Amino acid sequence: MRISSRPETPQDEPFLRRLITEAVTEQLGAEGWPEALRGQILSVQCQARRQGVRSRFPDGKSRIILADGAEAGWLYLAELPDELHLVEIIVLAEHRGRGVGTAVLREVIEAASRKAQPVRLSVDVMNTRAIALYERAGFRRIGGDAVQHIMERQDTRALPRRGGSLHL
Repeated sequence: MRISSRPETPQDEPFLRRLITEAVTEQLGAEGWPEALRGQILSVQCQARRQGVRSRFPDGKSRIILADGAEAGWLYLAELPDELHLVEIIVLAEHRGRGVGTAVLREVIEAASRKAQPVRLSVDVMNTRAIALYERAGFRRIGGDAVQHIMERQDTRALPRRGGSLHL
């Protein structure tokens, strides 16, 4: 599978809405909620997530992750003076477990290592799959609370490469 990325464009809004709605549905366990309630709450959550990312990190880079040319996920990175902050990484359920997240993390880590900076991120404590992925990539918990873990990868060595290149 070839993993690549491209800058987000305004035409990506329907895909991002679908992607974020899928992720929030899983996080909230909203699969069984009545449609009227679920649709309204998920719409608000999706909009809040997009606006929150941009307001906290207005100079961040938003990229669409592609798997064999198909839209597979979203990445939002913020280059800060003392770290590369992985603000968002979401992969569609149908693309998970196939190396997409690992390939993206590899490129993020390589970008940080070129500047000799750590990579930091926050992750929901209930997102055990993501936490396991981050730990396999060398991230360790450095703080947080009962809702979010703050994780960091200080090792500036790149992860072993298996296949193509993403180029962030």
